[in-house]
Amino acid sequence: MKKLFQLVTLITVGLLMNSCYYDSIYEPEDLGDGDGDVTLITFDNDIAPIFTACANCHNGNQAPDLSDGNAYNSLVPDYVIEFNAEASPLYIKLEGGHQNLPPSRIDLVKAWIDQGALEF
Repeated sequence: MKKLFQLVTLITVGLLMNSCYYDSIYEPEDLGDGDGDVTLITFDNDIAPIFTACANCHNGNQAPDLSDGNAYNSLVPDYVIEFNAEASPLYIKLEGGHQNLPPSRIDLVKAWIDQGALEF
């Protein structure tokens, strides 16, 4: 009986130790070509050029301020929720058809946000 109790205790402790799960831990998706390589998307290199035309209206008079040098700080964290494009106001607005950006550009913005909205 003592061995059975020890075995049940050991199994219970093992199951409890392996059952911890945290939603807040970010596990990056494979955004590469399928072989595990991930292409990092940064604001300065990939996203800022998308918003250059937007700076005509969003130039400090209309939020967010997308003028040169202000765009990243105006978007993150107010319009971008890092690692969560689906909940980010920027992505929601773009996906709704704002200024008719092509789907490839919207997908790039989504990937950038889901990667953590890196600046450099």
